[in-house]
Amino acid sequence: MFCVPSTEIGAIMNITKGGLVLFSANSNSSCMELSKRIAERLGVEMGKVQVYQEPNRETRVQIQESVRGKDVFIIQTVSKDVNTTIMELLIMVYACKTSCAKSIIGVIPYFPYSKQCKMRKRGSIVSKLLASMMCKAGLTHLITMDLHQKEIQGFFNIPVDNLRASPFLLQYIQEEIPDYRNAVIVAKSPASAKRAQSFAERLRLGIAVIHGEAQDAESDMVDGRHSPPTAKNVAAIHPSLEIPSKKNHPSQLLET
Repeated sequence: MFCVPSTEIGAIMNITKGGLVLFSANSNSSCMELSKRIAERLGVEMGKVQVYQEPNRETRVQIQESVRGKDVFIIQTVSKDVNTTIMELLIMVYACKTSCAKSIIGVIPYFPYSKQCKMRKRGSIVSKLLASMMCKAGLTHLITMDLHQKEIQGFFNIPVDNLRASPFLLQYIQEEIPDYRNAVIVAKSPASAKRAQSFAERLRLGIAVIHGEAQDAESDMVDGRHSPPTAKNVAAIHPSLEIPSKKNHPSQLLET
């Protein structure tokens, strides 16, 4: 069992500034650090909440202050244990919903399962499932960054702010890398060439693209969905299945 320690983020008090409440999940230390910096930037204090796991790994959330009629922001970063991270967020959102919060905004810098946004072979679109779960739990707004595909926003029936990290990355390169003019922007695959070109144009650098075979075969010819398998003989279809031949057809037997 683990809890959100108050010593890590200072005194935890109820905040009433503008009806704003800022909660942090307990997925990892980076989530706590990000929440602390956001709270300092906004000039507010963290809301009081306990997020811990039972001995059987069930997640338990206890909101320890009133959120009735307030705008609640829940900050959650994705750790290595992605599924636990998701359950923490869903339970926190549902707890605020049942506590009559005015609105619940999820701040998720990296949206989990975003790469599973297309139907591949006989799989499923997991990001759509996750979007439905978040909306059902009570999320009213989502703030995220650099979705794997822009079309993921269409999986939600709530507003989605898909922010971009490129301005900060460009600023970091220009300010922290003295000799960046001699660099080259490399796209790891042709699919990422468009984004690499955008960086190269704004930095006025050259671009290189690594070409190779696709790792995921999405062709119907590969996974066998283009047509039924060709049967060489009757036994290849099913050992117990027998198809009457033309010479032994019942209609011919009656005629004779």
